[in-house]
Amino acid sequence: MSRLNEVTGHIKILKDAKDILKDQYSKSEFHRQKEKNPHSAVPPLPEDEEIYKLLNAIQQLEKFVKELQEEQFELLREQE
Repeated sequence: MSRLNEVTGHIKILKDAKDILKDQYSKSEFHRQKEKNPHSAVPPLPEDEEIYKLLNAIQQLEKFVKELQEEQFELLREQE
């Protein structure tokens, strides 16, 4: 398998994982509170620790997707 196909596959997997985590976040009470009051700070509760971990994981996945997309772009440019 070529590196381009490998990178493209990794991007798809990471995006799917990110979508799953975003879906879990959207079902959380923390998210509902933020939706009701988008400009105010929602006070953190002890049970929100898992939500912060979820948000951190989403951010990390976005970072990895961006890095792989940059590599994908470079690989595409090399093929021209």
